[in-house]
Amino acid sequence: MSKDKTITDASLVERVKQGDTQAMEAIVERYSNKVYNLAYHLTRDPTASEEIMQDVFLTVLSKIHTLNNNAYFSTWLYRVTTNAAYAHMRDSRKVKKNLEDLRVKDLEKDTSQIYDWSSLPEDILLSDESKQILKDAIDSLPEPMRIVVLMKDVEGLKNEDIAKTLGLSLPAVKSRLHRARLLLRESLSNYFKKYATARPGGEQSEM
Repeated sequence: MSKDKTITDASLVERVKQGDTQAMEAIVERYSNKVYNLAYHLTRDPTASEEIMQDVFLTVLSKIHTLNNNAYFSTWLYRVTTNAAYAHMRDSRKVKKNLEDLRVKDLEKDTSQIYDWSSLPEDILLSDESKQILKDAIDSLPEPMRIVVLMKDVEGLKNEDIAKTLGLSLPAVKSRLHRARLLLRESLSNYFKKYATARPGGEQSEM
């Protein structure tokens, strides 16, 4: 099987349904990193993520015939991965309290005093340290928020696909993204503010 990326998922899926093992190998090669990364971001356990990835592709191989629309393969694959990761966390007693238990007022606080870092130089915004701070901030989000942010901003999925994958309504996906970004903005505010106060002409620290 060629590694040609122009071969569509739908074409590969159809070949797998017909028993083409090379097509299955091509799917594994195309999606193994994405499946592993999604599993890792959910479980934060590299060993478990490897096991989940193997289980996911075994599930794909055994249940791919149940996929009615080959064009939706990636959405289906993310759903299988998410379900496998959640199953692992349930078995390991690692599932945290659901986001919806948080009080609304905790997520709708006044953000007018949060520092706006958009005007900072790119070398600060794109530094390795800044990227690590952002990663840590995402990892600290409640699980239901974190998975939506990862699917949207890391994996690049559309809101509609995220909704289908997680079994949520589209408004629910948009709401979780909005709330997550408010929390991320607040988490990053103090970190970036120190650069503004340190620059010539920047804000002065209070005496």
